[in-house]
Amino acid sequence: MPSWSSCSMPEILELTDDDPLIRGTRGASRGPGWRSADGRAVAFTGYDADGRVRALVALGPPEETVELVAAVYGEMPEGIRVIVPRGTPLALTQPSDWNFRAAFGAPPPQPAEAGVAWCDDEDAVTDLLTLVSPGTSAWPGDPKVRRWAGIRQDGRLLACLADTSSVDGVGHVSAIAVHTDARGCGLGPSITAWAMRRMFARGCDVVTLGVYADNTVGLRMYDRLGFTVNRALTTGLMKRSD
Repeated sequence: MPSWSSCSMPEILELTDDDPLIRGTRGASRGPGWRSADGRAVAFTGYDADGRVRALVALGPPEETVELVAAVYGEMPEGIRVIVPRGTPLALTQPSDWNFRAAFGAPPPQPAEAGVAWCDDEDAVTDLLTLVSPGTSAWPGDPKVRRWAGIRQDGRLLACLADTSSVDGVGHVSAIAVHTDARGCGLGPSITAWAMRRMFARGCDVVTLGVYADNTVGLRMYDRLGFTVNRALTTGLMKRSD
């Protein structure tokens, strides 16, 4: 009996109790899917806006995830990224450790929320991100960005955040950045909490984000804001067997 089989995305969502990471992946840009024999490990492909495979995402116990990835990776195009639970025994090149966070309720009030507003000054956002977060996952002009939020003081943009939600019911925030001159003033948690409230108000039942594993300040901040899901993941490239 094979150790894995193909399955649909609805089946994967049922097996994972509507996992917020899977739910938040663009619905039209995911699949096909696979599952281990006992259903504890699942995998699916994610596509970019042009319909090209961009990643193989696998979730489950590391010992089963590694077998599932090894079984299906040969069906993937050359050079795609693999996203797996941290500690999965795969030989990945260019690995990047990050944490998936999810919150299911509104955060506690933050001191500078009153100063947050939606922001259409993309030049100012670009300048801020270039200064403090050049490796960010979202930039002005990126089609995955719904809109930007910002905090201005004395005409300067001191903090920004991107709403990159892609499906109804799941809010997603990206590109949270605070100017070096304004750090320690609570702007990061304030702009994040402000965006979370608006996502919950429009009908989302969960808000998600990704954060690099070495960003200890950010991880603590998200704890305080109510991000109770904290999943350790690794992204990398997998060498094919000869």
